Amino acid sequence: MINIKEVLTAYSEERKFKLKEIEDGKFSIDIAMKLKDGSFRYQFVWLWVSEGRAKGKDCVYFTSRVGTYTPNLNKEQLLRESGYGVYSTITIVPDKDKSGNPCETVVVQASPVYEYLNEDEFLYILWEVAEVADILEEKHFGGDTN
Repeated sequence: MINIKEVLTAYSEERKFKLKEIEDGKFSIDIAMKLKDGSFRYQFVWLWVSEGRAKGKDCVYFTSRVGTYTPNLNKEQLLRESGYGVYSTITIVPDKDKSGNPCETVVVQASPVYEYLNEDEFLYILWEVAEVADILEEKHFGGDTN
């Protein structure tokens, strides 16, 4: 089984991404994506091991915010766009806004079984979650808001 902290640390140092261990075993990483014009846009991904999530097996839970859900959001289009990812999906989760008020947030998430995950898949899923969230954020919320 991979050591998540070691893999994230090496990857963030190589790519110069900001990595933070929020608490023991829970991480945030700010993925930088180079745009066609040479500038960068950034997308936070949070991840941790969720014990017993898949029929008793531990999963690595990846999640990245897209934007605050409102009834005006085109849910049908979001459902179609869930096919952007290979390992990830789009969902709506309970959250808090920047002021601390309860809200619902559209996120991209993945939760592969930890024991079957190798380093290449782990890094691919990390990138995919960030990339799909960034695409949806731009398309549905007008830009880099999270």
